Amino acid sequence: MQISANTKISTILKANTGAIDVIAGINPHFRKLKNPVLRKILAARVDVKTAAKIGGVSVEEFLNKLKEIGFEPIFENKISEKEDNNQINNKKMIDIEKDNITVLDVREDLDKGIDPFNQIMDVIKDFKDGDTLKIINTFEPSPIINVLKQKGFISQVEYISDKEIHTYLQKTAEDKSEELNEEALNKAKSDDLDTVLATFKENFKEIDVRDLEMPEPMVKILEELKDLPDNHALYVHHKKVPQFLLPQLDERGYVYLSKDIDVDNTKMLIFKNL
Repeated sequence: MQISANTKISTILKANTGAIDVIAGINPHFRKLKNPVLRKILAARVDVKTAAKIGGVSVEEFLNKLKEIGFEPIFENKISEKEDNNQINNKKMIDIEKDNITVLDVREDLDKGIDPFNQIMDVIKDFKDGDTLKIINTFEPSPIINVLKQKGFISQVEYISDKEIHTYLQKTAEDKSEELNEEALNKAKSDDLDTVLATFKENFKEIDVRDLEMPEPMVKILEELKDLPDNHALYVHHKKVPQFLLPQLDERGYVYLSKDIDVDNTKMLIFKNL
Protein backbone atom coordinates (compact mmCIF):
# COMPACT_ATOMS: atom_id res chain seq x y z
CA MET A 1 0.00 0.00 0.00
CA GLN A 2 1.28 3.45 -0.92
CA ILE A 3 1.28 6.08 1.82
CA SER A 4 2.21 9.77 1.90
CA ALA A 5 2.20 12.76 4.22
CA ASN A 6 -1.55 13.12 3.67
CA THR A 7 -2.51 9.50 4.47
CA LYS A 8 -4.75 9.19 7.52
CA ILE A 9 -3.39 7.12 10.41
CA SER A 10 -6.71 5.24 10.49
CA THR A 11 -6.12 4.12 6.88
CA ILE A 12 -2.67 2.81 7.78
CA LEU A 13 -3.93 0.91 10.83
CA LYS A 14 -6.79 -0.56 8.83
CA ALA A 15 -4.34 -1.88 6.24
CA ASN A 16 -1.93 -3.32 8.81
CA THR A 17 -2.67 -3.49 12.54
CA GLY A 18 1.04 -4.13 13.13
CA ALA A 19 1.56 -0.43 12.37
CA ILE A 20 0.29 0.34 15.89
CA ASP A 21 3.47 -1.02 17.47
CA VAL A 22 5.70 0.60 14.84
CA ILE A 23 4.14 4.05 15.30
CA ALA A 24 4.10 3.67 19.09
CA GLY A 25 7.84 3.02 18.93
CA ILE A 26 8.53 6.31 17.14
CA ASN A 27 7.56 8.47 20.09
CA PRO A 28 5.96 7.81 23.54
CA HIS A 29 3.05 10.12 22.55
CA PHE A 30 1.89 7.50 20.07
CA ARG A 31 1.45 4.82 22.71
CA LYS A 32 -2.05 6.22 23.09
CA LEU A 33 -2.87 4.40 19.86
CA LYS A 34 -2.73 1.16 21.84
CA ASN A 35 -5.88 2.32 23.64
CA PRO A 36 -8.79 1.15 21.40
CA VAL A 37 -10.99 4.14 22.29
CA LEU A 38 -8.35 6.79 21.64
CA ARG A 39 -7.16 4.91 18.54
CA LYS A 40 -10.67 5.05 17.06
CA ILE A 41 -11.02 8.76 17.81
CA LEU A 42 -7.56 10.15 17.13
CA ALA A 43 -6.46 8.02 14.16
CA ALA A 44 -9.34 9.21 11.97
CA ARG A 45 -8.50 12.88 12.64
CA VAL A 46 -4.74 12.79 12.11
CA ASP A 47 -2.71 12.32 8.93
CA VAL A 48 0.98 11.35 8.70
CA LYS A 49 2.19 14.96 8.46
CA THR A 50 0.30 15.97 11.61
CA ALA A 51 1.37 12.83 13.47
CA ALA A 52 5.01 13.45 12.59
CA LYS A 53 4.73 17.00 13.93
CA ILE A 54 3.14 15.71 17.15
CA GLY A 55 5.92 13.16 17.55
CA GLY A 56 8.71 15.61 16.82
CA VAL A 57 10.04 13.67 13.82
CA SER A 58 10.21 14.38 10.10
CA VAL A 59 7.62 13.01 7.70
CA GLU A 60 10.42 11.12 5.95
CA GLU A 61 11.46 9.38 9.19
CA PHE A 62 7.84 8.51 9.99
CA LEU A 63 7.23 7.02 6.54
CA ASN A 64 10.51 5.10 6.55
CA LYS A 65 9.50 3.37 9.80
CA LEU A 66 6.33 2.15 8.13
CA LYS A 67 8.32 1.07 5.09
CA GLU A 68 9.92 -1.58 7.33
CA ILE A 69 6.59 -3.41 7.56
CA GLY A 70 5.71 -3.32 3.89
CA PHE A 71 4.24 0.11 3.19
CA GLU A 72 5.41 2.00 0.11
CA PRO A 73 6.16 5.64 1.01
CA ILE A 74 5.62 8.44 -1.48
CA PHE A 75 7.99 11.25 -0.54
CA GLU A 76 7.03 14.79 -1.40
CA ASN A 77 9.49 17.54 -2.28
CA LYS A 78 11.62 18.26 0.80
CA ILE A 79 11.73 21.95 -0.04
CA SER A 80 7.96 22.08 0.17
CA GLU A 81 8.12 20.36 3.54
CA LYS A 82 10.58 22.97 4.82
CA GLU A 83 8.38 25.75 3.55
CA ASP A 84 5.42 24.16 5.31
CA ASN A 85 7.39 23.98 8.55
CA ASN A 86 8.29 27.66 8.22
CA GLN A 87 4.62 28.50 7.76
CA ILE A 88 3.78 26.51 10.87
CA ASN A 89 6.47 28.26 12.90
CA ASN A 90 5.30 31.67 11.69
CA LYS A 91 1.74 30.79 12.64
CA LYS A 92 2.86 29.97 16.16
CA MET A 93 4.30 33.47 16.52
CA ILE A 94 0.86 35.09 16.36
CA ASP A 95 0.66 37.54 19.25
CA ILE A 96 -2.26 36.52 21.45
CA GLU A 97 -3.11 38.72 24.39
CA LYS A 98 -3.10 36.56 27.48
CA ASP A 99 -6.27 38.04 29.00
CA ASN A 100 -9.58 36.36 29.81
CA ILE A 101 -7.91 32.96 29.81
CA THR A 102 -9.60 29.67 30.67
CA VAL A 103 -7.07 26.93 31.43
CA LEU A 104 -7.78 23.30 30.58
CA ASP A 105 -5.20 20.62 31.42
CA VAL A 106 -6.13 17.49 29.42
CA ARG A 107 -3.08 15.37 30.22
CA GLU A 108 -4.73 13.31 32.94
CA ASP A 109 -7.80 12.60 30.81
CA LEU A 110 -5.68 11.43 27.89
CA ASP A 111 -3.66 9.17 30.16
CA LYS A 112 -6.96 7.58 31.23
CA GLY A 113 -8.05 7.13 27.62
CA ILE A 114 -10.66 9.91 27.75
CA ASP A 115 -11.07 12.10 24.66
CA PRO A 116 -11.20 15.79 25.75
CA PHE A 117 -12.97 16.94 22.57
CA ASN A 118 -16.43 17.35 24.14
CA GLN A 119 -15.04 19.11 27.20
CA ILE A 120 -13.16 21.58 25.00
CA MET A 121 -16.28 22.28 22.92
CA ASP A 122 -18.32 22.85 26.10
CA VAL A 123 -15.74 25.32 27.42
CA ILE A 124 -15.64 27.47 24.26
CA LYS A 125 -19.34 27.45 23.37
CA ASP A 126 -20.06 30.68 25.28
CA PHE A 127 -16.76 32.42 24.44
CA LYS A 128 -16.94 36.06 23.39
CA ASP A 129 -14.47 37.86 21.12
CA GLY A 130 -11.10 38.07 22.87
CA ASP A 131 -11.69 35.11 25.21
CA THR A 132 -8.85 32.59 25.19
CA LEU A 133 -8.62 28.88 25.95
CA LYS A 134 -5.27 27.56 27.13
CA ILE A 135 -4.89 23.81 26.62
CA ILE A 136 -2.07 22.07 28.49
CA ASN A 137 -1.06 18.86 26.77
CA THR A 138 1.90 16.64 25.94
CA PHE A 139 1.62 17.31 22.20
CA GLU A 140 0.31 19.98 19.85
CA PRO A 141 -3.44 19.32 19.40
CA SER A 142 -3.53 19.97 15.66
CA PRO A 143 -7.00 18.41 15.11
CA ILE A 144 -8.54 20.73 17.71
CA ILE A 145 -6.70 23.72 16.25
CA ASN A 146 -8.12 22.91 12.81
CA VAL A 147 -11.68 22.50 14.11
CA LEU A 148 -11.61 25.76 16.06
CA LYS A 149 -10.04 27.59 13.13
CA GLN A 150 -13.34 27.00 11.34
CA LYS A 151 -15.04 28.80 14.24
CA GLY A 152 -12.84 31.89 14.02
CA PHE A 153 -10.14 31.02 16.57
CA ILE A 154 -6.48 31.92 16.15
CA SER A 155 -3.81 29.82 17.82
CA GLN A 156 -0.39 30.07 19.39
CA VAL A 157 1.69 27.13 20.63
CA GLU A 158 4.40 27.29 23.30
CA TYR A 159 6.72 24.35 23.91
CA ILE A 160 7.45 24.42 27.64
CA SER A 161 9.20 21.02 27.70
CA ASP A 162 9.06 17.64 25.98
CA LYS A 163 6.12 16.69 28.21
CA GLU A 164 4.32 20.02 28.45
CA ILE A 165 2.94 22.08 25.58
CA HIS A 166 0.64 25.08 25.97
CA THR A 167 -1.79 25.87 23.17
CA TYR A 168 -3.61 29.22 23.24
CA LEU A 169 -6.84 29.48 21.23
CA GLN A 170 -8.43 32.91 21.08
CA LYS A 171 -11.83 33.69 19.62
CA THR A 172 -11.84 36.59 17.15
CA ALA A 173 -14.51 38.68 15.49
CA GLU A 174 -13.94 36.77 12.24
CA ASP A 175 -16.09 33.76 13.14
CA LYS A 176 -18.19 33.02 10.07
CA SER A 177 -18.92 29.37 10.88
CA GLU A 178 -22.49 29.96 12.01
CA GLU A 179 -23.18 32.03 8.90
CA LEU A 180 -21.69 29.35 6.67
CA ASN A 181 -23.54 26.56 8.46
CA GLU A 182 -26.85 28.43 8.16
CA GLU A 183 -26.23 28.86 4.45
CA ALA A 184 -25.49 25.15 4.13
CA LEU A 185 -28.64 24.27 6.07
CA ASN A 186 -30.79 26.47 3.85
CA LYS A 187 -29.25 24.94 0.76
CA ALA A 188 -29.83 21.46 2.11
CA LYS A 189 -33.51 22.18 2.72
CA SER A 190 -34.00 23.49 -0.81
CA ASP A 191 -33.95 19.98 -2.29
CA ASP A 192 -36.00 16.95 -1.33
CA LEU A 193 -33.84 14.26 0.25
CA ASP A 194 -36.11 11.36 -0.71
CA THR A 195 -36.22 12.46 -4.35
CA VAL A 196 -32.44 12.73 -4.58
CA LEU A 197 -31.98 9.42 -2.74
CA ALA A 198 -34.17 7.72 -5.33
CA THR A 199 -31.81 8.83 -8.10
CA PHE A 200 -29.01 6.75 -6.55
CA LYS A 201 -31.21 3.60 -6.73
CA GLU A 202 -29.17 0.87 -4.99
CA ASN A 203 -25.96 2.91 -5.06
CA PHE A 204 -25.97 4.09 -1.46
CA LYS A 205 -24.87 2.83 1.94
CA GLU A 206 -27.06 3.26 5.00
CA ILE A 207 -25.70 3.73 8.53
CA ASP A 208 -27.23 4.62 11.90
CA VAL A 209 -25.09 6.69 14.31
CA ARG A 210 -27.81 7.76 16.75
CA ASP A 211 -26.62 5.46 19.53
CA LEU A 212 -22.95 6.51 19.30
CA GLU A 213 -21.36 8.88 21.82
CA MET A 214 -19.81 12.14 20.57
CA PRO A 215 -17.57 12.50 18.63
CA GLU A 216 -17.95 8.93 17.31
CA PRO A 217 -20.77 9.79 14.84
CA MET A 218 -18.50 12.24 12.98
CA VAL A 219 -15.62 9.76 13.01
CA LYS A 220 -17.88 6.97 11.72
CA ILE A 221 -19.30 9.12 8.91
CA LEU A 222 -15.84 10.25 7.73
CA GLU A 223 -14.58 6.66 7.80
CA GLU A 224 -17.52 5.49 5.70
CA LEU A 225 -17.04 8.31 3.18
CA LYS A 226 -13.40 7.37 2.77
CA ASP A 227 -14.40 3.92 1.48
CA LEU A 228 -17.52 5.03 -0.41
CA PRO A 229 -17.34 4.15 -4.15
CA ASP A 230 -17.68 6.87 -6.77
CA ASN A 231 -21.25 7.83 -7.72
CA HIS A 232 -22.55 6.45 -4.41
CA ALA A 233 -24.20 8.24 -1.50
CA LEU A 234 -24.10 7.77 2.26
CA TYR A 235 -27.54 7.70 3.91
CA VAL A 236 -27.18 8.56 7.61
CA HIS A 237 -29.65 8.24 10.47
CA HIS A 238 -28.52 10.89 12.97
CA LYS A 239 -29.93 12.72 15.98
CA LYS A 240 -29.31 16.10 14.34
CA VAL A 241 -27.27 17.82 11.65
CA PRO A 242 -23.70 17.65 13.07
CA GLN A 243 -22.31 21.19 12.83
CA PHE A 244 -18.66 20.22 13.31
CA LEU A 245 -18.93 17.78 10.42
CA LEU A 246 -20.00 20.40 7.87
CA PRO A 247 -16.56 22.04 7.35
CA GLN A 248 -15.04 18.56 7.00
CA LEU A 249 -17.54 17.69 4.26
CA ASP A 250 -16.87 20.95 2.46
CA GLU A 251 -13.10 20.40 2.53
CA ARG A 252 -13.56 16.93 1.01
CA GLY A 253 -15.88 18.13 -1.76
CA TYR A 254 -19.11 16.60 -0.40
CA VAL A 255 -22.59 18.09 -0.32
CA TYR A 256 -25.46 16.91 1.82
CA LEU A 257 -29.21 17.06 2.23
CA SER A 258 -31.04 16.73 5.54
CA LYS A 259 -34.56 15.94 6.64
CA ASP A 260 -35.85 16.27 10.21
CA ILE A 261 -38.20 13.41 11.11
CA ASP A 262 -38.74 14.16 14.80
CA VAL A 263 -36.73 14.92 17.95
CA ASP A 264 -33.39 13.09 17.85
CA ASN A 265 -34.13 11.71 14.38
CA THR A 266 -32.63 13.42 11.33
CA LYS A 267 -31.82 11.85 7.98
CA MET A 268 -28.78 12.95 6.01
CA LEU A 269 -27.77 12.14 2.45
CA ILE A 270 -24.10 12.82 1.71
CA PHE A 271 -22.57 12.52 -1.74
CA LYS A 272 -19.67 13.83 -3.81
CA ASN A 273 -20.09 17.21 -5.45
CA LEU A 274 -19.25 16.02 -8.98
